[in-house]
Amino acid sequence: METRWERVQFLSSEWSLIIAWMLAFGLIWRQSLLFIFFVIFPLGDAAQFIYIVSILLMTVISVVVMTMMGTWIQRRPESHSLLRRWLVGWAWFGLITAVGYSIILVGINT
Repeated sequence: METRWERVQFLSSEWSLIIAWMLAFGLIWRQSLLFIFFVIFPLGDAAQFIYIVSILLMTVISVVVMTMMGTWIQRRPESHSLLRRWLVGWAWFGLITAVGYSIILVGINT
């Protein structure tokens, strides 16, 4: 049986990662896709349709990530601590965010 403190730790780690991934997909990658489809590789008339479909796909992906986050953080190899799993989640978030920001920077500098 887990204590209240353990439950609070788990919920705070889970929700911090969920909010981070929502920000990554909702803000950073939305802007990155805008630069990809309209600035870096201008697709003409099809750009707006492809952009909207990509945003829809990212919404589905973010819902899947949020759904899996609790399961992932809870059931990863039990030999790893919650802190380590949380830090791995933040490392992945940092990597995805860095890629998104680099696409934005390339789009601004072109």
